[in-house]
Amino acid sequence: MDESHVSRVINRPYSRRRALRAGGMSVSAAMIAAVTAVAGVAAQTGSPTPDLLAPAGSPAASPAAVPAWDEIDRRLAALAPQTALLTAELVGQEIRPIHAIHADVRLGVGSSFKLYILGELSRQVAAKQVAWEEPLRIEARYKSVPGGDMRFVPDGTIFTVRYFAERMMQKSDNTATDHLLFHLGRENVERMMTTMGMNDSAANIPLLSTREFALLKLAYPADKRDAYLTASVAERRVILATVIDQMPDSALDTVENQTGPVEVERVEWFATREDLARAMLYLQTAARQPELRPVTEVISLETQLMFDAKVWPYVGFKGGSEAGLLSGTWLLERADQRHFVYTIGFVNPKALLDLDAIVPVMEAARDRLATTP
Repeated sequence: MDESHVSRVINRPYSRRRALRAGGMSVSAAMIAAVTAVAGVAAQTGSPTPDLLAPAGSPAASPAAVPAWDEIDRRLAALAPQTALLTAELVGQEIRPIHAIHADVRLGVGSSFKLYILGELSRQVAAKQVAWEEPLRIEARYKSVPGGDMRFVPDGTIFTVRYFAERMMQKSDNTATDHLLFHLGRENVERMMTTMGMNDSAANIPLLSTREFALLKLAYPADKRDAYLTASVAERRVILATVIDQMPDSALDTVENQTGPVEVERVEWFATREDLARAMLYLQTAARQPELRPVTEVISLETQLMFDAKVWPYVGFKGGSEAGLLSGTWLLERADQRHFVYTIGFVNPKALLDLDAIVPVMEAARDRLATTP
């Protein structure tokens, strides 16, 4: 999507174009190569793409050509050792499942955890603790690794809170994400996971920032990582603050290019498909308040899969990926004014995923949902 469409922010104190011309924090080539697959830019087949995958395939298929759910399930099961799918209609505050497989199984979801940061942002905006047009300053300590280009913006540059939210959701910008996470308060976002309907948030506490995620996964010694994962929540918070957060970016310089998944079952952000559906319902409900209308605007800036606008006039999206992991969740309004959620996930802890095989299955579920009476 053209970047000119990214932001509707007005009176921005500093423009993207000026900021990027000015340069910023240097990131070594080795560091970028090492973290590309794990920090919000998927490298399942060797080509980095933000969050999930580049839009592909036809926007819709004729009803006669769409596989039935049992055929979709069969194809899905062949794509990864761990898969999950949920399609449901949203009726008021009720989630009415249409089709589900392993929807209650908790899997890594990558950057999909950013939905909970957006949820906490909406709560604080409604409570008048934060404003969409509030200025927020770039700080070196919150600059993260790919994806996203805000890490190159000079320290001290000011953007609005809304702009940070847009970059977090559309481009899965990890520097934007970490700035919002700490501006809103890590523990506030942790509580928001439960508020937004996550059944069991314990595996996500303390909630890792994207920079902590990359360092813990790729640069922290394996024995110390094991100790971190078995420590209490209080102990983990101390390790993050006194060890992980103090590690320099150069800690990733010597990490070789990833050739496969790393700790996707232990070092991740976790949710079930049911959790993600409830998160989308929460955001849809919140956005009915006039001051929170930007919520559904922010999540509609990127859709990844193609959706026929005649069938789906509104599409909201958040996905996540790293080597061996792929997750996508869509909030949808159909032309008949009915609302749906579609969420799908794949995890292979031992090998890269085959996107060429995955995309047609994702499209098939999308098109089957379009025909739901």
